[in-house]
Amino acid sequence: MVYTNIVGRWQRWHWFLIPVVLVVAGVGLFVFSGARSLRQGTMASLGARPAPPPRYTLAFTLGPDTEWRFAPHAVDLNGDGVPDLVATARLTDPALHLWWGDGHTLTPAQTTWTNIGYGAIATGDINHDGVPDIVEASHFGKIQTLLSDGQGGFTETLLQGKDGYVAARLADVNGDGELDLILVGFQRVGIEIYLGDGQGHWTLHKRLPDPPLGRTMPGRDVVLGDLNHDGHVDIVAAFNRWGLYIYYGDGQGGFTGGPVDFIPPRAFASVSSSLALGDVNHDGNVDLVINGTFLSLDVPNGPDVYLGDGQGGWTAASEGLKVLKLAAPGLALWDLDQDGNLDIIAGGNVTGDARSGYGLFWFKGDGKGGWQLMPDSGLPSEGLPIPHGITLADLDRDGVPEIITLYGGGNGMITVWKRQEARDSAMLPVHQAATN
Repeated sequence: MVYTNIVGRWQRWHWFLIPVVLVVAGVGLFVFSGARSLRQGTMASLGARPAPPPRYTLAFTLGPDTEWRFAPHAVDLNGDGVPDLVATARLTDPALHLWWGDGHTLTPAQTTWTNIGYGAIATGDINHDGVPDIVEASHFGKIQTLLSDGQGGFTETLLQGKDGYVAARLADVNGDGELDLILVGFQRVGIEIYLGDGQGHWTLHKRLPDPPLGRTMPGRDVVLGDLNHDGHVDIVAAFNRWGLYIYYGDGQGGFTGGPVDFIPPRAFASVSSSLALGDVNHDGNVDLVINGTFLSLDVPNGPDVYLGDGQGGWTAASEGLKVLKLAAPGLALWDLDQDGNLDIIAGGNVTGDARSGYGLFWFKGDGKGGWQLMPDSGLPSEGLPIPHGITLADLDRDGVPEIITLYGGGNGMITVWKRQEARDSAMLPVHQAATN
């Protein structure tokens, strides 16, 4: 569905399984849609009302009054079957924070790694031991790899990069079975691709654009997916004022592509942007979702959706999304109401005044590229710090994922939002020690 935060050996093979997955998903959704239509018709004939959409409530917070940056990762690092949480913060030592989850609490891990400052995080099974590992690409230039032993310990390697970094992903770009590292630089390098050796070491392979532009601008985000059904990793990256770039991989480490023309570069002039990929309209092609684009206060802003045709074409499908005044980078794709359609969870501001703070917004997808804001979701529409990242994970193992959001600014924090109608298995108060 979306090619982020995927761990284990699945990382090595999922690019070759995408066509099969899409076909199976298409058949499953066809059957599900038919059954759902029959069920809805029966309910209508009996005068039954559909179930109300789920509502969310704040379960707990982590790291209050801390300037968290980039996106959090929820991944099982110690093999107990429960997601753990990884995030980075400015002006803290260490910058990289890890909490162990046990289904009831989140407990801060003892720091055993070098503090390289805050940075972008990627997770995946780098050394093929069945346990996900961590890479942090620091805003100050160092690249830190932490190989997990599955019991709470890590083996660390460090590499000095050529820029500060704002986004990181792991995928096998050259077909050798090893995860490679894709980074986006803050000022100088654009996109960097490092080939991995399966032991936590990286060799610079390529920089994009090639040749580089005369004037570099800050990078914002990067996502990976098979956009054209050839079984190879493709790259979508956003840059401040450069705009959006798409590169198609050949499976041997080569990439072709460049800037796109379906969204203006000036839309990326805001503080930051977030990207997500997923098939929102069930046509078997990967679609692109963007949050954080901003044109002016005089026009509606908000998330942008572009439907992919699998051949390099993109069609705007943002009806119902343009309700924001100020842009924010937080973004996630998930089927929140379990109707078979992907929904958008996005950060933003609806007042036009940053002093009112930011909110979280659920846009319900109709499975055709249409969207509807759900105002009664329980998520606040204002009063929050600026959201930098959103992810979802079932932290308490009740079968329903929580929404995990990460905020910047001096009053930043990490919040966990839980569905109210999920069965009663609320997590106990989270251990706060050593989170600041």
